[in-house]
Amino acid sequence: MSETQASAPDQVPADRYPLPLAPLAEPPRRYSELRDKCPVTKVSLPSGDTAWMVTGFDEVITAMTDRRLSRAALRDPGAPRMIPGPDFSDNPFNLLNQEGPDHARLRRLIAPAFTPHKARIWRPRVERIADEIVDRLEAGPRPVDLHHEFAALLPIWVICEMVGAPIEDRPKLQEWTDRLISVTAYTSEQRLAAREEAAAYVAALVAERRKDPGEDLLSALITAQDEKDRLSDRELVWLGINLLVAGHDTTVSALSRGLFMLMRHPDQWRILCERHELTERAVEELLRYAPSSEIGFMRVATDDLRIADVDVAKGEAVIPVMHAAGRDPRRTEDPDRLDLTREEIQHIAFGAGVHYCPGAGVARMELQVAFSCLARRLPSLRLAVPAEDVRWLGGLLTVRPEALPATW
Repeated sequence: MSETQASAPDQVPADRYPLPLAPLAEPPRRYSELRDKCPVTKVSLPSGDTAWMVTGFDEVITAMTDRRLSRAALRDPGAPRMIPGPDFSDNPFNLLNQEGPDHARLRRLIAPAFTPHKARIWRPRVERIADEIVDRLEAGPRPVDLHHEFAALLPIWVICEMVGAPIEDRPKLQEWTDRLISVTAYTSEQRLAAREEAAAYVAALVAERRKDPGEDLLSALITAQDEKDRLSDRELVWLGINLLVAGHDTTVSALSRGLFMLMRHPDQWRILCERHELTERAVEELLRYAPSSEIGFMRVATDDLRIADVDVAKGEAVIPVMHAAGRDPRRTEDPDRLDLTREEIQHIAFGAGVHYCPGAGVARMELQVAFSCLARRLPSLRLAVPAEDVRWLGGLLTVRPEALPATW
């Protein structure tokens, strides 16, 4: 065990979590050092508690698939906390915070809404939305803020149509999302208020769909049935919130960060523009190289266990940083190089184990459509400012720029 790992229990760890991004929205430089020397290392949290941060690919997979590491246990009395006061992990109705039979039952009931067949059905509509947004961009002045006018607009427009929420509600949905996914950007009171406001909003949508069902996902979930088992009203509300929040926010961040990286690497952008058949591979490489978040979802050990050469005691917290794993040289040759022609691509951007993202297929489809549309319509796309001048927001679960000025 390394000196870093073997620090005394009363000694403050050298690393404070979450680690800051490196310049140009690159992952924290410390990840590379830790992967090589100690892929499981103790960090201090904003709450003052400590946790084991896991950065190596194999170690992250182990942490995400070991049933002795529990999201639900974060709500146990005395459990380590990421931040002081209520946070994202406190909500027992959020699908990501549930485990066991109830979690399996909910995923079984929602699975039909996220099949590959459903993604194929939705793809033509997503393509039309993407083209309509680019039509607006081409008709307007330049440079444009590609984050707010494209990357942040497309996914929330799509998820509003899929769920059955009015697109006019986009501003408040985005504002609730920012507060709900906050780590340090908002107060506990602001996060709780967003939870209550979003719940009331989705409850009203559910009531409307019960009276007048449509072809949207919310109507499908209302009628979802498995062996006479239906979703309760409370489950419907929180699944609706999961869809509206998780159903667009990570895609927004993956799209913005991916576009920034492509414009930073114009040789790779040219490859995508000239070889449209590489779109699917490009999406996977961008998810590996520039995923939506650098923050992992913390778990608590319900029993003693071992990850790599580190003993994790019952009650200790573990943070598998699935997005650090994508740069692991043990799994990817020359991992700090963006290469859209790469054939072997391994990442864990959608998680692993029981909490693997149920909407991964839809998210992949949206990203493929978005990058393909821009490569086809705006092949001369480029940053309108030096890459160093693009500023990135902090304190949220996902990574996003304040603005992404671009022209063509």
